[in-house]
Amino acid sequence: MYREEGTKCAFLMSLLTDRDLEWASAIWDADSQIKTSYDYFAGMIREVFQYPAGGKDISVRLMELRQGSEAAADYAIRFRTLAAQSGWNDAALWAVFHTGLHPALQSELACHEEATSLSQFVATAIRLDNLRRQHRAGVQASSTAQPRRRMDYSVHREEEPEPMQLGRSGLVAQGHQSQGQMRLCYRCGASGHLSPWCPERFSSTPVGGSFSLLNFTVPVSLHMSDRCFPVSALIDSGAAVNLIDRGLVEELGILIFPCVPALRITAIDSQPIGEGYLKHQTELLEFQVGLFHYEQLAFYVTSSPANPLILGFPWLRRHDPHISWWLGELVRWSTTCLKGCLRDPVSRPCRTSRMERAIEAAGGHLPRHYTDFQDAFSEERAARLPSHQVWDCAIDLLPNTSPPKGRIYPLSLPESKAMEEYIESSLAAGHIRPSTSPAAAGFFFVGKKDGGLRPCIDYRGLNAITVRYPYPLPLVPAALEQLRGARVFTKLDLRSAYNLVRIHKGDEWKTVFHTTHGHYEY
Repeated sequence: MYREEGTKCAFLMSLLTDRDLEWASAIWDADSQIKTSYDYFAGMIREVFQYPAGGKDISVRLMELRQGSEAAADYAIRFRTLAAQSGWNDAALWAVFHTGLHPALQSELACHEEATSLSQFVATAIRLDNLRRQHRAGVQASSTAQPRRRMDYSVHREEEPEPMQLGRSGLVAQGHQSQGQMRLCYRCGASGHLSPWCPERFSSTPVGGSFSLLNFTVPVSLHMSDRCFPVSALIDSGAAVNLIDRGLVEELGILIFPCVPALRITAIDSQPIGEGYLKHQTELLEFQVGLFHYEQLAFYVTSSPANPLILGFPWLRRHDPHISWWLGELVRWSTTCLKGCLRDPVSRPCRTSRMERAIEAAGGHLPRHYTDFQDAFSEERAARLPSHQVWDCAIDLLPNTSPPKGRIYPLSLPESKAMEEYIESSLAAGHIRPSTSPAAAGFFFVGKKDGGLRPCIDYRGLNAITVRYPYPLPLVPAALEQLRGARVFTKLDLRSAYNLVRIHKGDEWKTVFHTTHGHYEY
């Protein structure tokens, strides 16, 4: 409508009112550029008055998003709404969605096959959450379980209000015994669930403030009498001992014994916590952290309904796990755990633990029928990388995508040794080289029929964003037709077949895989 920049600026100035006009009037004479450049003037207005919706940036709201007690489907809707406005890639959104899920649901997802896309991961979480809720509803309707008999050494006294619990309306101390006999929740008094999984625990808000504390928790499973109880355990390096909530002890019927002498417990300001003393300790409890880590441990009994299980400094010093505080994940266990604590929940027979090696020809000589193909059977030539050719394997990515960073798979002690042998031999042969690529795929082993180990790399994430090459394939009936009437068949196995085709120059960084020993690319 207006062609001259000055006219546009004047028209924009005439549309301003109230504080907008007051601000513009103050800088109208001080900055002459707003009179001659419409884009500059409009940019100044956006810089001053365009605030994030809701008072918080979309990124902050995404990071604070938690499922709590609501259904995963409702949580996914809130997540998708914010994700659409964030501009984040799928890898970042995947981590945020996983972090906000209920700890019990995270444990369930860890036992299932890893999804290949964010949409598939969200759909799997919703499906598992619906199954959990249906199962919990059935348990509430038909549960007739009786409490396990136990020796009770607890001291009964009238409890005083505890610090940091002023906004919680818990059950009174004198009602604990009857609540335990009736299998009721110690937090809300309802039936059908225990206090670690009480809906009030995840829906309550702190008193006197609107901020939330970020705690590092891991999913733990307590194994008792052929039953498994999932619990969220707090990792606390400031705790001098390992602790368990008194309510959880009574609900699960865990045996406890008196501590002689009692241990004094204080906060960082030397003030006593709760009663001020730890007077009871549990029997040895078998519990599982993650998928493969098993151990037995005794806990000191305290009152901590918000965190029913606390793994303190003694546990951290014993296992020395590698924790990524940025990702909020326990990345890997120490070498001590590889020798004693880690075990595969599904036993698999393994006669040997060795790397696959080339099969030598009988007598060390080729049959005379194959002498014309002597070069193809040369072990020395197969160990060297071929030169780059026009048919090198190119990895073309879809627009606006980048290879994801996968997780590091836990390996047993024999697998770790086999991995070291594979990396050393591949580095010596020039098949791989150290890499600084931001992408990474997971490395693991699968068993062979002869009991050996075959190295595998999880390239599912890379394949999902790779441009497909729809090359023609022969029909199976047509291929079988060519074999009709044949009497003699020959089977040939190429030496180092995957290494006979080079990766296209410039695409090597996309093949990177990571282990506990470093990043490497082909």
